[in-house]
Amino acid sequence: MRITLRHNSDRLALLTGRPRLLSLRYSADPAIVSRALPRRADDERKTVLLLGGNGFVGIHFLHDLLDDERVEKVYALVRPKGTNSGVARIARQARKYKMALPESDKLVVLEGSYLDPSFGQDEATYEELLSQVDVVIDAAGGTTHEYPYARYRREKVLPTITLAEFCLTRRYKTLHVIGSVGSEVYTKLRDFYRPSFFFCGYSKMKYVVKHLSLTMNRAGVPINVYQAPFALGGPGTRFKDPGMEYSFWNMVWHMVQQGRTYQFGGTNPMVAGDVLARAVLNNALSPAPRPISYPVTPVTNELLAERFGLDLVPYKEFRRGLVRANRFRVGEVKWRNPISSTRREWQRASFVRSLFPRCLPTLLTDIDKAVQAPAVPLNAGIPAIDVLEANARNIRKIAKDLPVRATEDQVAAPRAAA
Repeated sequence: MRITLRHNSDRLALLTGRPRLLSLRYSADPAIVSRALPRRADDERKTVLLLGGNGFVGIHFLHDLLDDERVEKVYALVRPKGTNSGVARIARQARKYKMALPESDKLVVLEGSYLDPSFGQDEATYEELLSQVDVVIDAAGGTTHEYPYARYRREKVLPTITLAEFCLTRRYKTLHVIGSVGSEVYTKLRDFYRPSFFFCGYSKMKYVVKHLSLTMNRAGVPINVYQAPFALGGPGTRFKDPGMEYSFWNMVWHMVQQGRTYQFGGTNPMVAGDVLARAVLNNALSPAPRPISYPVTPVTNELLAERFGLDLVPYKEFRRGLVRANRFRVGEVKWRNPISSTRREWQRASFVRSLFPRCLPTLLTDIDKAVQAPAVPLNAGIPAIDVLEANARNIRKIAKDLPVRATEDQVAAPRAAA
């Protein structure tokens, strides 16, 4: 089974803002091919191939897969780095986030990359994957927003098509791709030409992956996409997550520094990593997975302001004060290194403007509207605002400026869970 992206149809979709222009060519009808392939019965235990199991979200998937009675075997494909093997990288990530992985003989760690032919495996191992795997979970890929779409196209868009081919070879497999709710910011043509942080090459890649997945699904390819928000730490990591690596926490830090946040009718998209993992796995292991899901537990700015002791002001006023406080200052330039320090100061000021664009309330409202689409059931357990606060207090840069908790009741749930 061969699937190819018609020449530059993805780029054309981005240039025109019309995802219907995405076009694929199939060597055979995917619906007919999928019906002809052997598969396990719905009540049989499944074999899962996990990509990106050494990432923050991936380590949650790995934990739940090893603990799930519906899963018989887990292949974790991990790229070795330097002298660190795939097993060592998983163990290091588990220690970093205080994640105790269940002791299990289910796990088989394979060293390789989904970007390489045959995943970097020898012929016998690759044939074993083709003939034994039932479910593929793609949680791989970086989260940096620095690169242009062309790079993400090579590293994520085209490999997603290759994974779809893998799922229709030798045995029927369902493919589950972790997308991003951030791709929902594209609602108008001008959105594809905005210079803000939220409209970068990374977001465009996630937008293409979403619509590519839906296009293939309609044609009969067993692919499903999950529009995930910021994944924060949950009880399993003692409410520890990547911290200031997230744009979300950078935004919260600026709010805390200003002592205020903004009023608007929308919410901030987030979810605890363990809740995200359960939602994805329950859908992936169900007899009829939803094609697209929005596993989001949103938090309002009103709740955030109440917990962190912030004032609520109109967005224009909030942004005006933020930009003024973080404007480029000649006095901050270090004249021993004038070029590098000038560049650094300019980048800092530009990043703040990009992180809080004028259209921020609008784009968050657009995400809210998308999240109201059919979503996988979430068993959150702990209120989202408690998860947010517990994580914030684990980030030293933010925690040092937060007010002392007013009552023990506000943190009783996360403390008990931890």
